[in-house]
Amino acid sequence: MIDYHLERPEPKQMLSKSLIVGALSTVGWLLGLVPALDVSPSASFATLEFETSDYAQQHNPQQVNAFAQSILEIELAREATQRQNPGTAQNFECDIASGKVMDINSFASEIRQPIQNLCNQSQSILQQNRLSAAQFRQMKNRYDRNPQQYPKITAAFGRLCQQNQYKKLQVCR
Repeated sequence: MIDYHLERPEPKQMLSKSLIVGALSTVGWLLGLVPALDVSPSASFATLEFETSDYAQQHNPQQVNAFAQSILEIELAREATQRQNPGTAQNFECDIASGKVMDINSFASEIRQPIQNLCNQSQSILQQNRLSAAQFRQMKNRYDRNPQQYPKITAAFGRLCQQNQYKKLQVCR
């Protein structure tokens, strides 16, 4: 027989912790704040952010369409690069603001240029769609974390994926 011996917290201690959690929850609810945990693969730590629940409504229809179109055009370029240069399927991080691939020297010399070209092409796509790198990164991070909160973006992806140029993309299947 296994004997579990658990200690019960003192009633005062339990009551004070419950009151603190309840007060923080109530304040967050009243202010319309929603906790969001950001676990970035490039960072070695997670961050907890509090954002307003109406953040999804802050983007106008042009920004939403530009974002969705940018994602799909970048994906078109990525798939074309993979077909033309086998071995470029490796994950890499492109700093779109500067147009540089992070840790480019860690890749085999024969795929460095195609990867760098894809990064430059991604930067051009954002410029053509009138999105800054910061806007794109912010929208992408938030959408990746919780797509259900952004039905307008999901609808834009759905509309664009019906177009012939995007139908064959893996992300549209």
